[in-house]
Amino acid sequence: MTLGELASLIRTPVAQIITYFFAEKGKPMTINDVLEKELIEEVCNHYELEYIFDDEKTTTAGDRGFLAEQQEGDHLEPRPPVVTVMGHVDHGKTTLLDTLRQRSVAATEAGGITQRIGAYTVELDGQQITFIDTPGHEAFTAMRARGAQVTDIAVLVVAADDGVMPQTREAIAHARAAEVPIIVAINKIDKDGADAQMTRQKLSEEGLIAEDWGGDVPMVEVSAKKNINLDELLEILNLTAEISELKAIHKGPAAGVVLESTFDASKGNLATLLVQRGTLKRGDYTVSGTKFGRVRAMENEAGADVPVAGPSTAVQVTGFQESPQAGDQFEVFETAQEARAVAERRAKETSRGPLGFAGLSNDSDQTMRLALILKTDAQGSIAAVKHMFSDVKDSKYVNLRWVLTAPGPITDSDVELASTCPEGQRVMILGFNTQVSPSAERTAKERGIEIQNFKVIYELKDTVVAALEGDLNQEEELIEKGIAEIKAVFNGRDGKVAGAEVLEGQFTKGQRVHVIRKGKKVGEGKIRTLRRFKEEVTDVDEGNECGFNLDGFEDFNAGDEARCFEVRLVSPELVKR
Repeated sequence: MTLGELASLIRTPVAQIITYFFAEKGKPMTINDVLEKELIEEVCNHYELEYIFDDEKTTTAGDRGFLAEQQEGDHLEPRPPVVTVMGHVDHGKTTLLDTLRQRSVAATEAGGITQRIGAYTVELDGQQITFIDTPGHEAFTAMRARGAQVTDIAVLVVAADDGVMPQTREAIAHARAAEVPIIVAINKIDKDGADAQMTRQKLSEEGLIAEDWGGDVPMVEVSAKKNINLDELLEILNLTAEISELKAIHKGPAAGVVLESTFDASKGNLATLLVQRGTLKRGDYTVSGTKFGRVRAMENEAGADVPVAGPSTAVQVTGFQESPQAGDQFEVFETAQEARAVAERRAKETSRGPLGFAGLSNDSDQTMRLALILKTDAQGSIAAVKHMFSDVKDSKYVNLRWVLTAPGPITDSDVELASTCPEGQRVMILGFNTQVSPSAERTAKERGIEIQNFKVIYELKDTVVAALEGDLNQEEELIEKGIAEIKAVFNGRDGKVAGAEVLEGQFTKGQRVHVIRKGKKVGEGKIRTLRRFKEEVTDVDEGNECGFNLDGFEDFNAGDEARCFEVRLVSPELVKR
């Protein structure tokens, strides 16, 4: 899991874990770094936490723990490879998959971003392959990581005219963490400005050295758009799968991973499942996390009915009573009673788990309380949007609370929920790639509740941040201009006057002065008058003596330090740009 996911799981601030790694281990880490098992153990031991990994769980009645090692005597048979296609946004992942499976989704991709993970099982040259298409934008780091965790082979798509980009590096990190073979498709070789050799050079700097350069990474120069060298790419894919000798149990109850879940107004809750062992059939009783369901229908990527699904097969399933969490495991039970019992037990354990939102502590005198209701096209998009707002949630200016996050359209019930939020906080209903019912829109307008719906994910964040920053008052920024030592205190016509020597910089009339005594600020005020000898002046430079008095403070002592500041009004920024 990523460092951020671990922090959420053990309810510890991300900054604390990053500090632990840097201070104790000398490892610079970020929120999106993928932690292997040993590093997770280190963190848990450091915080004296009891923990157990999924593959170490003791099997209990009605909860088999399907990811445990294969039992002796289990009959393993060959299975198709699961291939994850990764890469930077706009480098051609979708076009490559479109060419391979002859089913375009590019037209529905707003802003060139794959809006959710899709899985497609296709037959190419007599060999079945399941492709997982992972989003390329930086906001979908967690979703890309989830794709890598279920894959056998990673295909890294890099545009020959663009080279290695930030999401390229993240994709490489996820593939390495999953310890799977990497095949590089250097795409767009037909475009003007394409430089495949420079792209190879940049990849070698990331530790990916091509086979023809003496390394161990197959690299194929392709044009997904013009169908150039795709046969060679498929040949390497099949050869890599053959060498890996991929096998799984085909008989018995199915188990696997939820790749995606969403809500459809006509079909109800939909889940894209990747079967990893056993066979999934219509009528099976399924549990994923705390969600129970019975498989009513299964369809493939083309919408065709699928009667049974074996290992490495991806299908879209209807029948879950509630949307399962993308990335969770699923497993099949013999009876509805057994499945319900497992789901209910897990729900009880979960209810004792995460703590409620406790607010942010900061020294700001203007903290905006923000309540957000988020509705999206799919479960996986929720994690992406929340990830984008992580720096807003950590801002000293905003006390952010997610009131509701769920897939589906924005309805009257969402408006009702927004209406119940306490006074004194700003409430916004956000939609991402979803629908707003006319009734909800009308009711929200009557009650003065904001609804904003977006097709492109980064526009969602930019719009919300800009609106919030517009509500914040300008703040004072102090720029130190000079330091002086108070030598004596005199009585003047307008009160006490500090006789001082400017040791550094400059003192200017009208600027603010902080008076420091024994290391502590004892007062402050704006310079009302500034004199050099008897003459009133505007500025006094370093090395000169002067006399000044302040608005609002005159309790000077000889030996005090005076610091002069220029005061500027600046508009606060919620996030660094």
